[in-house]
Amino acid sequence: MPAVSPFHSRVKVSAPGKLFLLGEHAIVYNGICLITAVDSRLYMTLEAETSTKPTLTITAPAVGLDHWQRSLDEIVHSNQFSGPASFIASCVALFHRQFPFDVSLKIETASDFAATLGLGSSSATVATALFGLSSLFGVGLSHRQLFDMGVEAIQQVQHLGSGADLAAAIWGGTLYYANHTPREIFPLDIPTLPLMVVYSGQKAGTVNYVQQVRQLHDGLPNIVPPIIELMLTVVEEGRPALEHADWPRLGQLMNIQHGLLHAIGVDTAPLADIIFQARAAGAYGAKLSGAGGGDCAIILISPTEQQFLSETLTHAGYQVLSLSVNAAGVRLE
Repeated sequence: MPAVSPFHSRVKVSAPGKLFLLGEHAIVYNGICLITAVDSRLYMTLEAETSTKPTLTITAPAVGLDHWQRSLDEIVHSNQFSGPASFIASCVALFHRQFPFDVSLKIETASDFAATLGLGSSSATVATALFGLSSLFGVGLSHRQLFDMGVEAIQQVQHLGSGADLAAAIWGGTLYYANHTPREIFPLDIPTLPLMVVYSGQKAGTVNYVQQVRQLHDGLPNIVPPIIELMLTVVEEGRPALEHADWPRLGQLMNIQHGLLHAIGVDTAPLADIIFQARAAGAYGAKLSGAGGGDCAIILISPTEQQFLSETLTHAGYQVLSLSVNAAGVRLE
């Protein structure tokens, strides 16, 4: 296969973070979820340089990489990807196998949000890396092609993944996502969504919690699978509530989803504290967002009541994040 040549010498791209509205954990079991992109973005600059011995150089301060460098040949022929460079290296290897190139790459990242917040920094990294490479080399990949390649890139690193985070990073907006074969992505028309996002102060490891729930799922086959099925029903009930802006109904379903997540062991004391304070302040509903074990809680609450709750939670030591939902997907900057 002939090598592709750079279409640009340098590009800058970005992708949004994400929040699960309903369906986390259930999505892993060929399930469904509601997910929204947030306006905190990860930025990536990719630069191509002619070289007789091509290399990949990564500078990503958020994960502790400062001019990390390997030969391109080593990256392309690797079958194991680990460490802070793993997601970018996996994307470069996968892209190179389909569109070979013989130039050095310099990749730098910067982010509006810390990797510790659980907003999907890994998927945003994959989305920007693949979209950035396709833009750099003038390869016109559709959102679906980016998504399918991105799922493979993530699985090369983690050996699991539902693809929901990645879909939010690529398409943006608010999505109804089905982790079936083939996976299905349905953008929803959601003009407003009065959400508050609060960081619990604890960083959770997504893979660890997914594996923990898998063990519980397999060890209690008469108990946990029915909980997962109930979560799927909550998502199906939540979609029309979300589309019709029926906030009391959606909040009720968020409360139920959180209770089900508590039942499978992924709630924490700080998350529960945030959620009960939110309910006491008159929120429609509140729940953890993501794998659990920490990261963020989301609160559906009237805009007129947000300021009081924000002050209450800040006084209690939590970080209220300034985020808007329905953000644009991966794009050139």
